[in-house]
Amino acid sequence: MSFRPEKQLKVEDWWYLPQLDKLAKLNSRMEVTETAELDHLCQSVLNFFLLNAGRLISKEELLKEVWQMTSVTDGRVARVISILRDVLGDDVKSPRYIETIPKRGYRFIAKVIEQEPLIVQASSQTEDVQNIAESKKNRLWWLSLSAATLLLLVTAGLLFFPADTKVEEQVPFISWSPVSSLDGFEYYPAISPDNSFLVYSYQKSKTHSNVLMLQNLKNHQTQQLTQSEADDFGASFRPDGKAIAYQRLKYKQYCEIRLITLQNGTEQLKTEDKLLTSCGPSSSSTRISWAPDGKSLLFSSDENNSHRMAIYSLDLASGEKTQLVLPSNSGLGDFTARYSHSGDKIAFLRDVASSSVQIWLMDLYSRELSMLLHLKYSYPGDIAWDSRDELIYYASRKLSIESVDVKTSKQKVVALTNNQAAEILLGGAGEIYGSIGRYGSYYIKKFNNPITNPEVSEEIVFKSNRSERLVEANPTVDGPSAAVSMRTGLPQIWLFYPDGGQKMISQFQNSAAIADMEFSADGRQLLVLIDQAVWLFDLKGKARKISGDDEVVKSLSWGRQSDRVFYTTNNKGKWQVMSLALASEVAPSVYLDGVDLFAQSKGSEHQLIRNSSTGKYSILTRQGEEPLSEDLQKLILFESSTFVLRDNGVYFSAINDQQQSQLYFYQYRDKKLVPLPVVSDLYSTRFSLSHNDQYIYMIIGDSQDMDIAKLELKTIN
Repeated sequence: MSFRPEKQLKVEDWWYLPQLDKLAKLNSRMEVTETAELDHLCQSVLNFFLLNAGRLISKEELLKEVWQMTSVTDGRVARVISILRDVLGDDVKSPRYIETIPKRGYRFIAKVIEQEPLIVQASSQTEDVQNIAESKKNRLWWLSLSAATLLLLVTAGLLFFPADTKVEEQVPFISWSPVSSLDGFEYYPAISPDNSFLVYSYQKSKTHSNVLMLQNLKNHQTQQLTQSEADDFGASFRPDGKAIAYQRLKYKQYCEIRLITLQNGTEQLKTEDKLLTSCGPSSSSTRISWAPDGKSLLFSSDENNSHRMAIYSLDLASGEKTQLVLPSNSGLGDFTARYSHSGDKIAFLRDVASSSVQIWLMDLYSRELSMLLHLKYSYPGDIAWDSRDELIYYASRKLSIESVDVKTSKQKVVALTNNQAAEILLGGAGEIYGSIGRYGSYYIKKFNNPITNPEVSEEIVFKSNRSERLVEANPTVDGPSAAVSMRTGLPQIWLFYPDGGQKMISQFQNSAAIADMEFSADGRQLLVLIDQAVWLFDLKGKARKISGDDEVVKSLSWGRQSDRVFYTTNNKGKWQVMSLALASEVAPSVYLDGVDLFAQSKGSEHQLIRNSSTGKYSILTRQGEEPLSEDLQKLILFESSTFVLRDNGVYFSAINDQQQSQLYFYQYRDKKLVPLPVVSDLYSTRFSLSHNDQYIYMIIGDSQDMDIAKLELKTIN
């Protein structure tokens, strides 16, 4: 149910504006300077508080009135209250807005005073558009200050989920219960066949390597199984519980699949750790899966293609490796394969354009392949078969656990949770284990560019309670910069003006994957890659979709002028660079074939491309194509690197030998590579250059914490 005060309200430093249905801050001229951007659910809870200010409201009442639900836990409420406090700048210990009454509920303690309308609305700038999901119920009125992305709402319902909570009514809400509690990162969990032990990868800090930990789930005792200069990932118990297979990876140096033999008994002491086979040294971390009979196992490796992962089967008796699937060139390749319990099928994940995932099935007898599901809005790290091999479970980006029926491809939300899981596995009856928490918190930092500005400087320019994941500096002196921030609880696009003004130009109602942004040369338009589609924003927030509905886009770039856009898309397994003249009504045309990454310099004719078949990078000019050196190719092997082309060279991000994100500059004329002292210990490749190239804005990460946790859901089998 939606609650909405009819009158204008004064709420401490904020004003509630009914025509916008949100809180805003006003200056002395009664002009809006800031708005409290909330999704529909959070706004409904806030409105309920405004209508009941000063009154004690129990969690049960909130669930009944706002959610129209009564049979779930109160974790759902706590999550929304936390978001409201973040947006309002409230403090749970010294509250100004929302007071927690232990074991009783909440009270909105800020003064709420009705006011006569004080803002004159410019009717010529007002839009009247119906929400496509509630066109018979509501009408949304948008002023020029908040007209952002209304076109998105009408034409792309997948990005802006309708304000309707009825879909959740039959879905239980379950909180994760902690299982591990070490300082650092615990992930890649696997459970023993008797559900007594848990093995997982553990990294104490970014300066430590990943080791394997074995935890007794009965007495909670934990022991370290491995220690080396490399990282140990993806452990999996053999079906008899007497051995553990895992991957040992020293990135770009060596990769091994190894086997730990365990001593019988409750102590599970390690007695042997031996090499089974090698894997590609540039492989990403993998997860091991055992065949039900324990005679073979699955893993992923890039040994036959240095820029694309593939699924391999290893026969333990003969030591023979077999590549099971030829990976698509649509992305990083195939990863995380899982045997069915019957052993006649495998399910695996396939990367699409580095930002979404497909679930595929293979019949091991016929070798027939079929795509089960394309998860355009989630990127789970793992999948799990149910005991009857009828369903496959995965973690969704919407703080939920979902399943897909193997025969019908029908999706179902199984449970809503209080935390995002990176991966899940099934334990005993009704048990789901997962890795929850956050790997890092990201913010924007400004550095001098040593290529053009030798005066050393370093400062944080924007850091919120949540995370910033993208930054794009404006190419003009007085234009706003853009950033993707999570400070409202969802990723949103914000503009930051030189005079200190801020404006949110997106209104996403659910989590959207915003993968890239780039300003036009005149700084007046912003290209944004949202859920693998290209959108064009102006500075007022008006947006339109550039790419086709059935296109999967991987990269985008402006031309040298602000009248042409390029983007790479996969057409029936073939990558192409598409060119679109914005002023023309002519459909996009193919500019280049066989290229999956394209970037254009704004100040010169130089273009950077990547061959989708070989993964090799080249510089294009009128003189032709010049491949980069092999050393440079290896350095920028990682697909998610950012590239910024200038008239004298290209800036790019890569992973250095210390596994840090670092920036580099490659000079066209001298073919010289210059490492820049701009580094993030936590993995982050996103950066941007100021209008005069004097400064670099980079996303920097601080380590946080990830733990293994458990859900109990009796409907899981």
